[in-house]
Amino acid sequence: MLNFQEFQEYVQMNLHEVLSDEYKNVVVALNEVSKNNGTVLHAVTVRPEGSNIAPNIYLEGFFKKYEEGADLDIVLGEVGRVAMEHINAPDEFASIGKDFQNFDFVQDKIIMVAVNAERNRDLLASAPHMNREDLALIYKVMLGNNLDGMATVTIKNEHMAMWGVTAETIHELAMKNTKEILPITVQSMNEVMREMFSKDGMPDEIAEAMFADMPANQQMYVISNTAKVNGAASMFYEDALSGLAEKVGTDLFILPSSVHECIAVSTDMGTPESLAEMVQEVNGTQVATEEQLSDHVYRYDAKAKTISLADTTIEQLEAKVSENTQSYEATQSQAEAARPRHHR
Repeated sequence: MLNFQEFQEYVQMNLHEVLSDEYKNVVVALNEVSKNNGTVLHAVTVRPEGSNIAPNIYLEGFFKKYEEGADLDIVLGEVGRVAMEHINAPDEFASIGKDFQNFDFVQDKIIMVAVNAERNRDLLASAPHMNREDLALIYKVMLGNNLDGMATVTIKNEHMAMWGVTAETIHELAMKNTKEILPITVQSMNEVMREMFSKDGMPDEIAEAMFADMPANQQMYVISNTAKVNGAASMFYEDALSGLAEKVGTDLFILPSSVHECIAVSTDMGTPESLAEMVQEVNGTQVATEEQLSDHVYRYDAKAKTISLADTTIEQLEAKVSENTQSYEATQSQAEAARPRHHR
């Protein structure tokens, strides 16, 4: 059985064999793509001659099928099918390289995404962002959104320099655009479950009976956006939280279930410490590394209209990071001290 590196090389060497004749002259290459939280995914890119746009087809999922017993050439055929479905960029992408240099083209497409600040230190060093507690808001240009997913480009410092704009301008545009392009959604968990089961064919009356409404301060509320992608940033829109806190009648605890959504509950529904334990357990067992947002819980103060960490403080987190760094440096020093020295 091939290991993952050998599998990637096999795909690169043999992909042309499963492509239609019209695609025989494409350029096939392997590519590593840095994702959220320092995760690196491995892709094969299939670029038509004369084009500067190529889809990334991530290979981890295909390799898993192969590991689980699927025939290697059948898996290769699936990669080829996906490649042919996406090889021709949409017409609106034909001039994207040139258009992207024009700030007038991108300014109404800039959106914000919430990520974990500590786990994305390398990214934040080269990208405009705004720190919010242990999170950071980064900015992306949204180039497309359809059934196949959302096409975005993360804004880096060099993009700002090219456009001649400041991080403050980018943030202001993102705050305005995100709300319009990806409207905020706030739904009770019962509403979400009713929708889910109705889509699966359950009659509405049965879904209504199974997930009847409860008192507002005893429910969980899912905060996201209409696309259900990168919706956790919606927690930073004060009006959404303010309206929910008024409905519930208390301050809110906000649980970061993933980069795509948060869950809000009344502060009557537990302690921040117990809720943080729940978040950490879910992150460790059910949420993919690249989709995790934080292990901590936030409190929305309805009177002050502010969000802050509830189970810890940013100072405590920074001190912990500093301690870990010092421990690492001490270990290195011990290794240096133990290294044999040669004297003349």
